Amino acid sequence: MKQFSKTLHFFFTSYPAETYLVVILLALAGIAEAFGVAAFLPFLQIVLEGSVNIDEIPDGTIKNFIINNNIILNFQTVGGFIAAAIALKAFILWSALRKVSKIVAHISADLRDRLMQALLKANWSYYIKSAMGVSLNALVLETFKSSMAFLFAARFMAASVQFLVYAISAFILSWKVFIGTVLIGSIIVIMLWALVKRANKAGNDQTDLSKNMLVQMADMLTGIKPLRAMALENKFMSILSSHSNDLEKAQSSELISTQSMRVIYEPLMVAMAIVGLFITLKFGDLSSSELPVMGIIFIRLLTSMNVMQGEYQKLMVQQSALWSLIKTIKTTEDADSAWPGTEAPPQKIEKIDLENISFSHDDTNIIQNATISFSPKTMTAIIGESGSGKTTILDLISGFYTPQQGSVRLNATNIQNLDIIKWREHLGFVPQEVFLFNDTIAENIRVGRKDLSDDALWQALDRAGAKDFVTNQPNGLNSMVGENGRMLSGGQRQRIAIARAIVHNPEVLLLDEATSALDHETEERLLGTLRNLAKSITIIFVSHNKDVQKYADSVYKIKNGNIDKIEF
Repeated sequence: MKQFSKTLHFFFTSYPAETYLVVILLALAGIAEAFGVAAFLPFLQIVLEGSVNIDEIPDGTIKNFIINNNIILNFQTVGGFIAAAIALKAFILWSALRKVSKIVAHISADLRDRLMQALLKANWSYYIKSAMGVSLNALVLETFKSSMAFLFAARFMAASVQFLVYAISAFILSWKVFIGTVLIGSIIVIMLWALVKRANKAGNDQTDLSKNMLVQMADMLTGIKPLRAMALENKFMSILSSHSNDLEKAQSSELISTQSMRVIYEPLMVAMAIVGLFITLKFGDLSSSELPVMGIIFIRLLTSMNVMQGEYQKLMVQQSALWSLIKTIKTTEDADSAWPGTEAPPQKIEKIDLENISFSHDDTNIIQNATISFSPKTMTAIIGESGSGKTTILDLISGFYTPQQGSVRLNATNIQNLDIIKWREHLGFVPQEVFLFNDTIAENIRVGRKDLSDDALWQALDRAGAKDFVTNQPNGLNSMVGENGRMLSGGQRQRIAIARAIVHNPEVLLLDEATSALDHETEERLLGTLRNLAKSITIIFVSHNKDVQKYADSVYKIKNGNIDKIEF
């Protein structure tokens, strides 16, 4: 119940306008329906007796309205009132559900956008430590389930409003029937409460199991080739099957509990209705015309309580996904890089300096009191063994990390004083593990930059040494590259990545082990391409291969946290 209240509070505080509007619309729908039910009493009297004596109507606003407007209470008048009230109720209910549907979709999109924005702003340490499957599960499954939680919460509130209206109607007509109905309904709710708790547990289990399974699936698909190459796919499948079986049990438990409530409630309600009817006939004072109306209200009250409990049960299943998503969003937002600088970078880059840099990661010293200077329109190679800290240099320059000591300076300005997004617009970056979208060559170079013309793409491909092979593709720029570029060779993927990095004419090009997966001949051609690019772009090339020295204007070697310039 505490988490239920917390969920309602979240929707009312996070989406106040939408939630209050839905509640008002649903309340109006309930009032309209109550008017229709209340009108049954005189309607039945008209049917049975042919007319209604105005004196039999209690004094009040309704009686005064009838007298002041000379309304004749006959079959046509009362029947028209009932039809109008029911039609108004249907229109209001349709409007409410239409608005609810839009809000459900809006909440799903809003939560998804909030998480995506947080992911794009998170610091680099977050990506190193978090599992991709957790983010994917939150973006796809948990956002949908969270929106369903809102839908079930709205339905619960609608049923609550209708129950309140029926309860007031019953209390006005017969407080004894009202109390009896509430007692009977409460007994049914208590009897079925175990099914609600079972559904809640099943929902919590599904949230955890779905997350774990998607993490495992993401890992498997990322490494599917080596798994199959070593005939390990069946071994891994046994792990996934175990998660799948547990998820099946949780889903089965949820469905059994929800369906059991639906099936069990009806015979319970009928049994209780018979008991209530017996007590009413034995001890009640209702007339023959009032009895059918009270029977309708009795059934409506119990039905509303059933709907309330049913929607509450469904909400219990979904709300664990909502709070798992909120936790993921908060964790990601807390990892915001929060870059302090706001200054615009200089129009012309004269030099990049790392002055007395020291950097450690998880209490491990990576770089100690190092100084490096990069001149414009030159190619600088940074060499060293794996894990020596070569990539850290690129991460410091691009602002993914900040040094614990010293500074990274651009034309003597500390880059922490610069707007990091605008600074990165001056950069091109080619990672060791090239990633390509399952899209065309053109879109892999553009990456959403719609202002880039085909001519600009061809020019970038030419500078990257990729024009010839793209020209020979069946559809040229519009040729598909496959999942992560699997339809291309390693050298072709690298050249597409370089074209992507230089198409916007950056002033600095950073390459992280960009030739490590290439054969010697392809590597030589690619290094020759980079050598030509260095005439117009400042290139900083990280590699563990000492052979790159012959292509570089200057070379630095990292070893044991120290950086030394190699003279040649």
